Amino acid sequence: MKALILADEINQFHWSMLKSVLLVLSILPLSQGALHLWQSTEGSSQIVVGFFAASLLSTLFVLSFWSALKATAAKLEQQHETAFEHAVVQAYRYLPMLSLAGMLAYLASQI
Repeated sequence: MKALILADEINQFHWSMLKSVLLVLSILPLSQGALHLWQSTEGSSQIVVGFFAASLLSTLFVLSFWSALKATAAKLEQQHETAFEHAVVQAYRYLPMLSLAGMLAYLASQI
């Protein structure tokens, strides 16, 4: 697919950044849903719901961190990079990790 403004590799880099940020943003609705489900159950069911929620959220945290780390350390092989493309790469390089840190800080403050 040919991009209009950006080179093909930069365009793919952009979409991988957006996917990583959306993965990080999916943590909030899942954690709120798990909390609501945990609060609506009673007794020993809370233990089971809490275990599954902790397993699901820890897996999502690990996948989000891996995706953000992969996006941060991405190397582009393009040598004909314009100043605009270089600015886009520098702006997006740390966006997934910053959004993950912000999401974790928000969730930590809510607990």
